[in-house]
Amino acid sequence: MRKRPLSIIIIAFIYFFEPAGNLFQASIINNLPLIGEHSILYHLIWSDWVILCLFPVVAVGIYMVRKWGFYLFIGFSLLLIAYNLYVYFVMNPNYQLHIVLMFIIMITGMSSVFLRKHIYAPYFNPRLRWWEVASRYRIHLNTSLLINNANLECQTLDISSSGCFVNYAGNLIEGNSVWLTIQCAGVEINCLGKIVRRSTDAENPGYGIYFQAMSQQTRLKLNRLIRHLEAVGGMDREGSIPSSYITEEFIRKGSRLLAGFSFKLKPTF
Repeated sequence: MRKRPLSIIIIAFIYFFEPAGNLFQASIINNLPLIGEHSILYHLIWSDWVILCLFPVVAVGIYMVRKWGFYLFIGFSLLLIAYNLYVYFVMNPNYQLHIVLMFIIMITGMSSVFLRKHIYAPYFNPRLRWWEVASRYRIHLNTSLLINNANLECQTLDISSSGCFVNYAGNLIEGNSVWLTIQCAGVEINCLGKIVRRSTDAENPGYGIYFQAMSQQTRLKLNRLIRHLEAVGGMDREGSIPSSYITEEFIRKGSRLLAGFSFKLKPTF
């Protein structure tokens, strides 16, 4: 599974541990120890504690990559700049101007990173959060779709832990549920699916199907299959993985080895 952008991870990490850095800085500016009866902790006012407690919350919002996290980050950045100016001009005569300016420049710099389109776009568009999307693996597996009491034969063009794409050229209605039976090395993977996308591509017409529900045993078989396809480099192959790469013994043995584990499916299509 691909990871989220490194810039997001770094900024979230900085914000999560920033309270410790702030306390260290405050202890130096005010010539007070970090710990002890007369430490900097005993000289903080309520607003200081609010700011310190907000840092980890903002870090979580940044790391989660959600719309609320983006707005929280921007709002908190403006709050930090305003609060530091207020401390400098009103509350703490020990605060030095160059420290305030350096802090403002640092906050502005991190905010400017988030204002770049390729950074903020995933906060507003879930489809751009590629690290949350299950990887697809190209393999042709005989598949049947049971819908409206009709059994339709087709093949998968790719499969993931959350769904598959089948090359069926007939007319199916998006949003309808369908019962899938995927044949893999003599083992059947049966589950309830939902038609979520139709492709009208001339070479590969078909439908994207999201796996809605399956038994625990079926889920174990599927995830064992996905792990094997990942091991043979199926995600990056130009051509499909030969179905002969998968054996019945591998699927069944893998299911027993994975017993007791559960996997959360995420929509791919």
